Amino acid sequence: MDNKFWQSKVDIDNVDKRLDIFLAESFPDKSRSYISKLIKDKFISCNGLKTKPSYKLRLNDSITVSFPEVKKSSLEPFDLPLNFLYEDNDLVAIEKPTMLSVHAGAGINSPTLVNALLFHCKNLSGIGGFLRPGIVHRLDKETSGVMIVAKNDFSHSRLSDQFRDRTIKKSYLAIVHGIPDKDEGFINLKIGRDINNRIKISKNSKSLRIAETKWRKKEVLENFSLLEAFPLTGRTHQIRVHLDSIGHPIVGDKLYGKGFKSSLSSTLKKRAERHLLHANSIEFRHPRTEKVVKIDSKIPKDFSNFIEALK
Repeated sequence: MDNKFWQSKVDIDNVDKRLDIFLAESFPDKSRSYISKLIKDKFISCNGLKTKPSYKLRLNDSITVSFPEVKKSSLEPFDLPLNFLYEDNDLVAIEKPTMLSVHAGAGINSPTLVNALLFHCKNLSGIGGFLRPGIVHRLDKETSGVMIVAKNDFSHSRLSDQFRDRTIKKSYLAIVHGIPDKDEGFINLKIGRDINNRIKISKNSKSLRIAETKWRKKEVLENFSLLEAFPLTGRTHQIRVHLDSIGHPIVGDKLYGKGFKSSLSSTLKKRAERHLLHANSIEFRHPRTEKVVKIDSKIPKDFSNFIEALK
């Protein structure tokens, strides 16, 4: 396919506007970060010259864009079973299985959710110049539940904006140790990468960031509780760290809740082979129609098994 060519002259309404903002407005299906990369890679010029994303436009500037062909991702498709909760031309919502990493990283050698999505989604368009699914939020490897994934730059950009602006509503279920003395609560605890353990997130960090979680008690299960958590921010391990901070760590969590695992019977240990945290629902505005979409996920079998063992 030939590269797409676009040219425009700057009118009075766009004088003094940043070049990357002007182009993001001109091409709503392209993310601002992708446009900035095109500028740096010399696919975009102003008056025939190389420029910067921050360049302030002048009257009658001639802007030229030559879009490169969308490249095939270097990531390999892999046939892993996925349960699709919703799909259209802009996004998919899937039920992320437990013990599946979202994408490749340090120490991750097995196929990931992204590899599985590349196998199952046959109508992907370019995201950041590559043919691949766009990850707009993540779940920990052991966490199960609903995730939404963008299929193109347009939906990726708009869903990312909703996460950034905290307008997306998420609900999680967690089975925790102990019984909170209140029916609901609010946790406001800044967290970041722990200075003594790079795997952990804690308040003992040089890079603290605001983290807020609401929670409510749904059911008491002997010496355990089923809680519903509503993260208002999206920090790594946020719910796990926050619930641990109030003395009610998630059952099966190998990283947090030190000393609590030994309190489980052998039967319960077998039914809590991962931390019992589940992304229960997500609500957002569809990136193209702007209609509110809410997607729910069923309680997984290991949750049910643990509750049955208590009853």
